[in-house]
Amino acid sequence: MTSPPVTIPTESRPLLIWWICLGAIALVLLNAARAWPEVGNLLLLSDNDDLMRLVQVRDWLGGQDWFDTRQYRVLPPEGISMHWSRYVDAGIAAVLVPASWLLPMPQAELLTAVVWPSLLACLMVLLIGLGTNRLFGPLAALGALVVFLTWSKLRGDFTPPRLDHHNVQMICATALFYLAALPGRDRLNGALAGLVTALSLAVGLELLPVLLLVPAWMTLRHAFDQPGAGGWLLGYGTALTLAAPLAMAGQTPPSAWGVMHCDVLAPPVLALAAIGVVAALVPVLAARALQGPIVRILATAAIAALGLWLAAPLLSPCLAGPFADVPPEVRTLIESRVVEALSVREMFQLMPDVLLASLLPAVVILVPALALTLLLWPRLDAVQGAALGLALLVALSGLAVALMQVRGLTLTAPVLPLLGGFLVHAFQRLERANPMRLPAFVLLALATPTAVEEATRWLHGLTVPQIARTAPQALPGGSDCRNAEALTELADLPPSVLFSSLNLGTRILAYTPHSATSVPYHRSPAAFWNGIAGLESEANLRAALASSQADYVVLCASEPQKPYARKILDGDLPDWLTDATGDRRKLRIYRVDHARLAKASGP
Repeated sequence: MTSPPVTIPTESRPLLIWWICLGAIALVLLNAARAWPEVGNLLLLSDNDDLMRLVQVRDWLGGQDWFDTRQYRVLPPEGISMHWSRYVDAGIAAVLVPASWLLPMPQAELLTAVVWPSLLACLMVLLIGLGTNRLFGPLAALGALVVFLTWSKLRGDFTPPRLDHHNVQMICATALFYLAALPGRDRLNGALAGLVTALSLAVGLELLPVLLLVPAWMTLRHAFDQPGAGGWLLGYGTALTLAAPLAMAGQTPPSAWGVMHCDVLAPPVLALAAIGVVAALVPVLAARALQGPIVRILATAAIAALGLWLAAPLLSPCLAGPFADVPPEVRTLIESRVVEALSVREMFQLMPDVLLASLLPAVVILVPALALTLLLWPRLDAVQGAALGLALLVALSGLAVALMQVRGLTLTAPVLPLLGGFLVHAFQRLERANPMRLPAFVLLALATPTAVEEATRWLHGLTVPQIARTAPQALPGGSDCRNAEALTELADLPPSVLFSSLNLGTRILAYTPHSATSVPYHRSPAAFWNGIAGLESEANLRAALASSQADYVVLCASEPQKPYARKILDGDLPDWLTDATGDRRKLRIYRVDHARLAKASGP
C-alpha cells in the first residue's frame, strides 16, 4: 500500500536546514582540527577497543587473511578469537591506506584516528538533521543536532580517536529509525532499512534490541492498517532475508558458517531474523484473509511462537547472552569489574559523577518529551505521532536496560536527538504573547546536555567530600603508565610475552613488538581473568604465568595495584621472579623463571 501525501511542517525550509547541517559539520571539523595536535596522546589514553581495532587493521594490512580475525599476539602462539567485523576494518583501511601514500605510517594512523570518526560524525549530522527536519522542521533539527553535539555519551563515540565499532552501529540504528519514521516510498525505505539492519548485525549485536523494536513497531502499525506499513515490511523483509546471510558469508570463513556463535551474526541470529521476517510478512501477504488488528496480532504472535519453538535448539544456548560460554567465575569478574556491565545502583556507588553525566541528560530530555507528546497528541499529525511513539518506545526500553547495565544507555542514542528536537518544536508552538514562553525557553536551555552535565559536575563538586567518605573505592584504571614514556621503557626488551594488568595489554600490542596475556575480550576467558584476577594473589599469579608462559611481569609503579602486585612492588618477591627493572622509572619489570615456577606450583 502506498502512503498518502503528507504535509511537511511549514517551517521546513530546504535552504535553512542545509545551513544548519553545514554549521554542525563545521563544528565537527573544528573539533577534528583541535584534536589533531594531541591525537597521539588521546589515542594512548583511549579505550581498549580503539587500540585493539588499530592492531586488527594493521594485522590485516600486514598480510593476515580477511577471514582470520584471531589476535595471535595475545596468549601466543594460539592467540585468541576476536568476534569483530572486518567490514569496519575495511572502512578504516579506506582512510589509512591513501593516507599512508602521503605520510609515514605512524602519522597516517594518527590522521586516520581523526578522519574516520569525523567522517562518521558528519554522516550522523546529516541523518539527524535532515530526518528531524522532515518531521518537525529546521529549528527542531537544530535542537536535535545540539543534543548530538553536546551529549558526551553520544558525541564521545564520534570524536577523535574513536576507532571502535559502536559509532557505526549507532549510525545504522539511527538510519533504521528514520527510515521507519519518515513517510513516502515505503518499499524503498523498508529495503534500505533491511540493508542497514544487516550491516549493523554484521558489525555487532550491541544494538540488537533497537533492531528488533523498529520492525516490531512497524508490524504493529500494519495490524492497525496504518498507511505504508505493509509496503515497508515487504521491502524490509526481502532486503534483510537476502542481505543478512550475505553479510555473514562476507566476513565468516565457510568452515565456520555452521558454528553456533551467540555474539556475532551467525546461525542463531539468522534464525531469529528469519522468524521475525516470516511473522511480520504473513499478515501483510495475507492481508485480505487476516482482517482486523486482533487477528493480525494473534497471527504474528502464533507464527513467532512456533518459530521460536522450532528454533529452540539454536536459540536456547544464547539465552545467557554473549557470555554464555564464559566460565562462571570469569563472568562474575566481568559483571562486577567492567564499568559498562555495572547496574545503575552499582555505578552510582563507584562513580556517581560519571553516571549522572551520562544518565541525567537522557532522563531530562525523555521525561518532558513523553509529557509533551501526551499533551500535544491531538495537535500532532499521524506521521509525527508515529515517529514520537517509536522514539519513546526505543528510549524507554534503553533506559530500562540501563538500570541493569549502564551500557543500555547506548540504545537511546538513535532516538534521543529527535526527542530533543521535539522539545524545540513544542516550544515553537507557544505564541509569542504567551507568558510561559520565557520560562519555557529557560527550561529548554537548562535541558541541553551541556547544561545538565555541567550541573552534575558542580553538584558533585559540592558533595564529593561526603561521597568520598561513604562510597567504595572506585575501580582502578589509572593512566600513569598509559603514555609514551612508559611504553618506551619496554623497547630494550627482546620480543617477549608480557604479563600485565588489563588496561596495559592493548597498549603493549599497539605500541611495542611484544605479546600480551591480558585483554578485556570475552572470547578469551583466560586473557580476561589474567588481567583482573591474576595479580590478586600469589596462587593466581603462579597459575596465570604457568598457563600463559609469560616471560616478564610488567607493573606500573604509580598506579593503584591488586593486592599481590602491591606486595611485589614493595620488594617481597618469590624466588621465581627476578627484578629486571634497571633504571626504568615508570614501569617495574620482573623476569619469570619457569623452572622455579614449576617447582613452586608443585606436581
